[in-house]
Amino acid sequence: MDPNRIIQALKGTIDPNLRIAAENELNQSYKIINFAPTLLQIIVSDQVEFPVRQAAAIYLKNMVSQYWQDREPSPGEVVFPFNIHENDRTQIRSNIVEGIIQCPESIRAQLTVCLRAIIKHDFPGRWTAIVDKIGMYLQSQISSSWYGSLLALYQLVKTYEYKKAEERDPLLAAMQIFLPRIQHLVTQLLTDTTIFSVLIQKQILKIFHALVQYSLPLQLINNTVMTQWMEILRAVIDRDVPPETLEVDEDDRPDLVWWKCKKWALRITTRLFERYGSPGNITKEYVVFAEFFLKMYAVGIQQVLLKVVDQHRQKQYVTPHVLQKSLNYLNQGLSHSLTWKHMKPHMQTISQEVIFPLMCYKDEDEKLWQEDPYEYIRMKFNCWVP
Repeated sequence: MDPNRIIQALKGTIDPNLRIAAENELNQSYKIINFAPTLLQIIVSDQVEFPVRQAAAIYLKNMVSQYWQDREPSPGEVVFPFNIHENDRTQIRSNIVEGIIQCPESIRAQLTVCLRAIIKHDFPGRWTAIVDKIGMYLQSQISSSWYGSLLALYQLVKTYEYKKAEERDPLLAAMQIFLPRIQHLVTQLLTDTTIFSVLIQKQILKIFHALVQYSLPLQLINNTVMTQWMEILRAVIDRDVPPETLEVDEDDRPDLVWWKCKKWALRITTRLFERYGSPGNITKEYVVFAEFFLKMYAVGIQQVLLKVVDQHRQKQYVTPHVLQKSLNYLNQGLSHSLTWKHMKPHMQTISQEVIFPLMCYKDEDEKLWQEDPYEYIRMKFNCWVP
């Protein structure tokens, strides 16, 4: 397949005057052998104009989403529906992780969607090699490869996030390799608060959240491993955000990576407490873990979150989502005598100076209600709003 011909067609899709003809050109060519791998070559090439690479990434994403899975003809049909040829699939599987590592963010986002679809249909049956490939880049001393390989690992974990425990064996086998590595990496980076370092830390926390939030793999995460992770989570929540972040407009601060990292650490701790760490409210397989969690971790994390809530009380900036998750965790602790005993001395202050002001109807609430009542309801009653 001639890459230059494809590049010219992709350029045409960017020009409104040429778009229809260019799209027709591409739609006539996509069934040709080596078309999809050529798109990937264009995507990763620094010699191609960036808008063309973006267009190629979108086209490849749509192709993979629609034509990767093997499809049989419907009853009564004679012609087999088009699927991407296995030779083309092999080339894409061999190079897509490198593409995610090399490409800039906007292109990377399209490739990660491709990767998720490929993993869904090919792992572990046709593509066990992805485990070795991700492991190679995570073990590399070249730090620039870490973030892209973590994005690839996240797609693998997300594919199994909501599967039943008995269906997660391929993921757990892979995480036997990856979990110690990412735990070591995030521990190594904790004292480094540069943007690149915290971005990697955030991605590791997202991987851990996807691994444990629906089903806690006790065969993978024993008490020693959990203790290491709880120390990581406590350190992330407790550390100071760089003071220069206060120079950013307040509406934009929740999007800063330092606050996002705290948000993910809080999502994990709150989820662990409410789903696996509350004796009396869990299924039988988590009874031992729940007792251990309450005894060993619950109070320590609670002390850090009381500090976060007090920072808000003292008018220090805390993002809404971080404050929300902190209060959710403290609310979970009300029903346990151990955590309630440590929280009780603070409750009057929290109720009067934190919770009551949050519940009050403010001038900005009235303004939003008058201007956009739908947005007001969304902001006030949708717990997923950051």
